[in-house]
This record gives sequence, C-alpha cells and structure tokens, in this order.
Amino acid sequence: MDVTVLTWLQSTGWRAFTWALAGVLLVNGVTLFALLWKRERSLVNAWTGPVLAANIVLVAIGIGVPLVTSAARLAILGMRGVIPAIAILPQ
Repeated sequence: MDVTVLTWLQSTGWRAFTWALAGVLLVNGVTLFALLWKRERSLVNAWTGPVLAANIVLVAIGIGVPLVTSAARLAILGMRGVIPAIAILPQ
C-alpha cells in the first residue's frame, strides 16, 4: 500500500509544480503581451498588485506542495523501520 501512496505523493508534488510553473508563465506572458500591445503606463500601475499577488500564490503553491509531499514521503519511509507493518509489498 505504501508504494501506491509514495507514488501518488510524488506525482502530486510534480503535478502541482508543473501547473504552478505554467500558471506563472501564463500570467506573466499575458501581462507582457497586454503591456506591449496597449503601451499605456496606467496598465502598469493598475496591474502590478494583482499580477504580483498571482505570482506569489503560484510560487507558494509550486514550492509548498512539493515540499509538503516530499516531507510526507520522507515520513513514510522513516516509519518503515519503526512500524513493521509498513513495508514495500511486491505487486
């Protein structure tokens, strides 16, 4: 069972990182495109806050979720030596 959980945790961490990276690139790409297309200084003043907030949230997700899933995987691997019932069973 723990092989399935470990695999799920690893894939969830990488999936969150991938989606967050794609989100950061999308948000910044759309912002850059809009600024270059409109060429108005007022857009910079109006969009700085929301774009910065979106970037902070996406970076926190992209770093936080893989960090938490890696810590959970490490805890499961560490418990194998303490709890005999947790072992890798061949499938």
